[in-house]
This record gives sequence, structure tokens and C-alpha cells, in this order.
Amino acid sequence: MFENLLAEFQDLLWGLGIVSIAIIGLLILPKKLSNQLGQHPLILTVMFFSILYAVIRVFN
Repeated sequence: MFENLLAEFQDLLWGLGIVSIAIIGLLILPKKLSNQLGQHPLILTVMFFSILYAVIRVFN
């Protein structure tokens, strides 16, 4: 039982780490690049689903 709890906790930490790195990466982008990304919603959608896919892969 305790091993299962630790395994789930480790999966949670991996998921939080992936999301945190993605958020930090987007926050430190230069303003010019950030504005260009905002003009192309398809790129942002692909980035979002890539991050979501990575988190789902960690939990499976």
C-alpha cells in the first residue's frame, strides 16, 4: 500500500515538473518571440497538446 502511494506521488511530481518547466519556459521567452507566438494560435495549440500528452504519458 505504501509503495503504491509513493509511486503515485512520484508520478504527480513528474507531471508537476513537466508543467512547471513548460510554464517557466514560456515566461522567459523574449517579448518579441512571445508576441509572434500570440499571433499564431495553431502553434500554441500544438504546444499545449504536446505538454498535455507528456503529462498523460507520465501518469500511464
